[in-house]
Amino acid sequence: VVTFVPLDGSSNIDAGVNVGTIFGIYRRISDSGPAGTAPGEMRDVLQPPKNLIAAGYTMYGASTVLVMATVGQGVNCFT
Repeated sequence: VVTFVPLDGSSNIDAGVNVGTIFGIYRRISDSGPAGTAPGEMRDVLQPPKNLIAAGYTMYGASTVLVMATVGQGVNCFT
């Protein structure tokens, strides 16, 4: 389950200021059905932060940067 939100700064795009997105990744906790295609439930999204398996942010500007942290694997930065 991926949750995300845009970062502040979208109103400053015309000024050349960086904008970006933050995101979190959780394991699905509801049953996905026998075919694995059942729709998710609200409880899949509304999990506490302790259940995160990965999180990060992407900054868009003159250079694009993706920073991602995964549980037990550390932090990686991609440009």
